Amino acid sequence: MATPTLADLQRYRVNRAGEPEVVRQSLYDFQVYPTAGLTQITFFSQPVGQGKTSSSGAVAASAKTRADTNMELAGQLPRFKNQLVECIEVHFAAGSVSTTDTFTLANITAFNTAASAAVGGGQVNDINAIAVTGSLQFFIGSKVYLEEAPIGRFPPKTRLEFDAAVASTSATAGENVFSHAYMSGRPYYLEPPVVLTDSQNFNVQLNWPVAIATPSGFNGRIGVVLDGYLFRAAQ
Repeated sequence: MATPTLADLQRYRVNRAGEPEVVRQSLYDFQVYPTAGLTQITFFSQPVGQGKTSSSGAVAASAKTRADTNMELAGQLPRFKNQLVECIEVHFAAGSVSTTDTFTLANITAFNTAASAAVGGGQVNDINAIAVTGSLQFFIGSKVYLEEAPIGRFPPKTRLEFDAAVASTSATAGENVFSHAYMSGRPYYLEPPVVLTDSQNFNVQLNWPVAIATPSGFNGRIGVVLDGYLFRAAQ
């Protein structure tokens, strides 16, 4: 990369009173996915301080925090903020409890053959059940700007990856198993990208013709990320 010039310095400075600036920033929103499943989930309709948190270990039904969403208003951006949406991602994490409005992250390690089937296999099946079903709709105003199926068409660009090992311990203990799965593939880029202007209502909905229960019997955590650029007033 060439050495930055003074012109570059002026171009990227953050103190530019009265001028707009653009920064790389996504919009994101996460919710608890109940083990019984749902036929529709709407994202970006509840800002920080409203709704229910989906963070692992948080108090059940407490309000959303920055770990759940970065929405400042319900279903729209505040004045002087615009979002250029380039890519849509759906994230899903398997859980380990079924308590209402609660998500506790599942341990990806199963310690013996029986646990592998009940825990490790359940986690993989949960992610698969979501990935191969349902559809996504991206609403802006009164129009649908994107509709695709299944949900696995929207893999996250960042995810947990690891190598697994299986080791036999004894005839009675069975095997130690590491089990995990994730949606993968080419990220879903919007071509052309779309702009969310301030005060314009929008949301993303995930829909299923019937409720898809998690095979594990535990709640999951599901979220949508609208990746792109944020345009706002400079300071």
